[in-house]
Amino acid sequence: MKSQILASLLCATVATASMAQSEVTDSIKTKELEEIIVEATLQQTSAQKSTFIPTTRQKNASQTGAELIERMGIPQLRVMADGRIETNSGKNVAVFIDFIPASDNDLKAMRMADVKRVEYYEYPSDPRLQGNQYVVNYIMAKYEYGGYIKGFGHANLLSYSEQLLGNIRFQYKKMTYDLMGYGWNMDNDHYGSELTETYRLPQEDGTVRIFDRYSNTKSSKEKRQNYFVAFKATYNSPKIQASSQINGSINRIPRSDRAGEVLYSSSIFPASEYSSTLDNSAKFISYNGYYFFTLPKNNSITFTPSYTYSHTEQNTSYIENGYSPILNGAVDNTNQIKADLKFNHSFGKFGNILAIVRGAYEYNRTKYSGTATSLDKSKSSRIGIGATYNVSIGNFYGSTGFGWDWEKMQFGDFSDNPSAPWFDLSLQYGFKEKHSFSTTFHYSTWSPSASYKSTNIIQSTPFLKYTGNPNLVPFKSYDVDLRYTWLPNNNCSLSAFGWAWMVDNRYAFDYEATSTSIVRTIKQPMGSYAQGKYGITGTLYFLNRTLVFTGQVGHVLNHNGVPYDIDHSFIDWYARVQYYLKNWNFSLTYISDNASADGCMNGIWVKNKNDWYITVGWSNSNWNIRANIINLTRWNWQSATQEMQSKWYDTFEKFYNGQSHALIQLSATYTFGFGKKVKRDNEPGVSGSAASGILK
Repeated sequence: MKSQILASLLCATVATASMAQSEVTDSIKTKELEEIIVEATLQQTSAQKSTFIPTTRQKNASQTGAELIERMGIPQLRVMADGRIETNSGKNVAVFIDFIPASDNDLKAMRMADVKRVEYYEYPSDPRLQGNQYVVNYIMAKYEYGGYIKGFGHANLLSYSEQLLGNIRFQYKKMTYDLMGYGWNMDNDHYGSELTETYRLPQEDGTVRIFDRYSNTKSSKEKRQNYFVAFKATYNSPKIQASSQINGSINRIPRSDRAGEVLYSSSIFPASEYSSTLDNSAKFISYNGYYFFTLPKNNSITFTPSYTYSHTEQNTSYIENGYSPILNGAVDNTNQIKADLKFNHSFGKFGNILAIVRGAYEYNRTKYSGTATSLDKSKSSRIGIGATYNVSIGNFYGSTGFGWDWEKMQFGDFSDNPSAPWFDLSLQYGFKEKHSFSTTFHYSTWSPSASYKSTNIIQSTPFLKYTGNPNLVPFKSYDVDLRYTWLPNNNCSLSAFGWAWMVDNRYAFDYEATSTSIVRTIKQPMGSYAQGKYGITGTLYFLNRTLVFTGQVGHVLNHNGVPYDIDHSFIDWYARVQYYLKNWNFSLTYISDNASADGCMNGIWVKNKNDWYITVGWSNSNWNIRANIINLTRWNWQSATQEMQSKWYDTFEKFYNGQSHALIQLSATYTFGFGKKVKRDNEPGVSGSAASGILK
């Protein structure tokens, strides 16, 4: 009886469940559920850093790491034509790959598919970033074993140049090995200039002889070459990062010939013709090390030594009808040693402190021949100590640093021992991962190059000579930076910025006049110097991020005091539109004409032409093929102008080369990856050579 009752209850339960399931099924069949889209956050900002995640489309379309930043539209950054990464206000940015220092060539050799995210820091607290003011850090896929091979080729048509780069990476467990080779060659028959010089030469009778000297280039031949190889070994573990790299490079200008005419406004000097030659060769070998160790009790230490030896040879000739030939030669050998030691301790929620000890030594031996014959020897050494303290409190991040540098400079019989402090302050605030505001201040000193201390008087043209000044001392500089960043969603980003740089006790070129010529000297102290820029940068995405608009507008201001006493102001802007269609990508870019000062030592104001170009590319995970059509409506070779005015001497010069001429560029990369991705990924780079001591 009980079994019958249980069976009846079971049947009733099953029937009820079947009816309920049928009703639910009918309900699902008759009702359409609304679409739910889950979108990952691709960009966010905070008080300490901004993080950006590239899409597969952006990575496939990019040939280099710098171009990836450009395609991602990171609002705080701007990529220059030569691949340098700067802040949108023009400040230099230190580049790291997985927290290990990297160079421009590293960004060309990196595998784009391995980029996981890009981080931007201002005055970061992470000790691995070495206390740099502005930092970009690429986070890469890790390999347990394997690596990749990458080839990069680029050619300019119409204005001929070519470059080839190859990088081989192999990683096994905690060790990574990289071998990179690079070659670049340029051959151009359109280098030259038109130069108008105005001379005002005081005469013994109290009058001033005023005349213009006009010279142009009728024919030219320019050939430049650059080759390097680099080998890098990296050890990576949770507590130790160690990188050792050896570089070798040859930079050559085997031929730079000019020929043209010279005209004078005064009948005293007859018209004539000139020819000039230049050949230059710079060879260097260098070692760069990076060693980071995590220590017990929240401590870490970083050691970065480097050594560079360079050998530079330069020979020039200038022959003008009616005047004696001017022949100059110089041979320079430079040894440069640098080392930084940084100790970091974390106080947890109370912040962390970074203690810094820096050392540098440079020895130049320069032998001059020709219009000046001498052997100049210069030595400079610097020891600096300092400390920075960083703390985060909620949405607020602050960093302050102070230190002192002691220098010893010897040039021939002259010796000087200047010392000066440096000071940093950075305040940053971020909220809701969409807004951040930062302000920074930096004070430091700049030491004069050994080449500026030569007392040799070198003849440049029949009426112009130049010399140095062994009494120069470091000048003071002050930086102020303001920035606001807004990242409301994945489809919009904006950054407003303002920046100013001021110089005190500066050394600058001054032009002194005799009755027969002008002598360019270097004097100190000269009048005040200040420059700045403010503006806004933004990026907008449409059509599921396949259509991208990027642009910037900025206002440049410059004040150049005695001996030039001149102010400049200029507004520049650029705009770019990009479109992605499956494996294809297209872009149109316009860059307005722009102007800038050529450093704080002179009164030269440079104006560059506007540029526009169309890019068509095809890419997948391995291949990237690209064609750039640049300035196709412009078929003259003039690229820029520069002018300078002083009491006794003025110049106005037009430059001719291939930078603003119509160009067609073809480039391609092929990357082949292999192995199992687990471990960290870093790239080798080639460091710059030590500066020679040749007076320029």
